[in-house]
Amino acid sequence: SRLDPSATTAQTAAAPPMNSAPITGQVNAATFRDIAKAVSPAVVNIRTVSLERQQDLSDFFGGGGGDDLFDRFFGLPGGPQGRGQGQPPQQQPQREPRERVVEAAGTGFIIDKAGFILTNNHVIEGATKIAVSLYGEDEDQEYEARIVGRDPLTDSALIELTEKPNHELPVAKFGDSAQMQPGDWVMAIGNPFGLAHTVSVGVISANRPGHLPVAEQRFAEVLQTDAAINPGNSGGPLLNLRGEVIGINTAIATTGLSQGNMGVAFRIPRHPLRQLLAHQ
Repeated sequence: SRLDPSATTAQTAAAPPMNSAPITGQVNAATFRDIAKAVSPAVVNIRTVSLERQQDLSDFFGGGGGDDLFDRFFGLPGGPQGRGQGQPPQQQPQREPRERVVEAAGTGFIIDKAGFILTNNHVIEGATKIAVSLYGEDEDQEYEARIVGRDPLTDSALIELTEKPNHELPVAKFGDSAQMQPGDWVMAIGNPFGLAHTVSVGVISANRPGHLPVAEQRFAEVLQTDAAINPGNSGGPLLNLRGEVIGINTAIATTGLSQGNMGVAFRIPRHPLRQLLAHQ
């Protein structure tokens, strides 16, 4: 009921099955290598283009700028040369807001061979263009995508490739985030600072209900982990030891002095995402 359907499609994505079997077995020297090898092909890099309104200097003071600024600060109509005392100031033309093109990067993961991809809402919100690059292909090879639906309250979004490669797409599998406890091993795969398919490993640090602010007086449940994520990791998968997705990498805690990782990151758990897919 919260979903904002941004587009309609005749083909929909079914909610992938979730493996709730207990996670057993030992961690060995090949465990994380095997996870990265198996799951990286399903992780995609997302590049977005959007328009951002630029703030004119006169916006801070009101009016149209130019001569008007001299009138306000010095009482000299027309600036240093003046327009003559007692003459009414000339009417300034209304300026159109200026916009600039902004490019940003994020991560997503394929959940359906038809080209459906999960990511964060904040990765694609306001985008006028979405381009997706796939694992193992040339850096300049991109495929256009469109928004199918998004849910700001779980910071989740579903996009679909409108251009597809000539090979079958790999698909991520899902685990049960409700099983995850502090101390459990996890892996994150993403696109931090544009460094495609970066792998980081850590543990679940805490399960924090109602911790992440997503709207006024609304908070989302998150998994806290020390697996490193940085700007560009948003929308990528958090994986259990079976290589199953148990959350989406969403936010990091910073001091405000640095935007880099401090070992405190937050992921939206897997089970709220089923609500997003159930409405497609």
